[in-house]
Amino acid sequence: MILLFPTELEAAKLKALRPDLDIRICGIGAVETATEVARILRTERQPLLLCGIAGAYDHNLKKGDVVAVAEERFAYLSSGYDRTYRTSLEIEGLPSVCSNTVSHCSMKADGADIENMEGAALFAMAQAEGIRCGEIRAISNYVGEERSEWDIPLALERLTDTILNLKLEEE
Repeated sequence: MILLFPTELEAAKLKALRPDLDIRICGIGAVETATEVARILRTERQPLLLCGIAGAYDHNLKKGDVVAVAEERFAYLSSGYDRTYRTSLEIEGLPSVCSNTVSHCSMKADGADIENMEGAALFAMAQAEGIRCGEIRAISNYVGEERSEWDIPLALERLTDTILNLKLEEE
């Protein structure tokens, strides 16, 4: 399994603790993610797991909670062009959520529980290529909240702990 992270910051602790894992940086945003996934798929056909932080629309989710994304969609596409992508890699033991992939923070929820900037790109690419993929996110903030109120350190700590407890070798 290949673990994808948008940034080095999100991957750093896990890289230090588990240098044996195949960890890649995909970049921030849908275009960067699609580009990296295309590079990977030229030569590899392993399942892909996207890991990172996210903002929550749903205040029942607490900062530091780690969730598995069941559905992704590009939030900025007009009705009629929008599409929902579903995970093909089930992550057991985590709450399941729906996510908006956004081009900028604080877009409307429209039924989503969280927002991120990469997930739908991964799901679309993997689906098109017949590759299994999944996504886990740790909540760092509430959508619309000032960046000074985000708790990125807590989210990254919980994300890393969760990944360390997943049974990745079985995939």
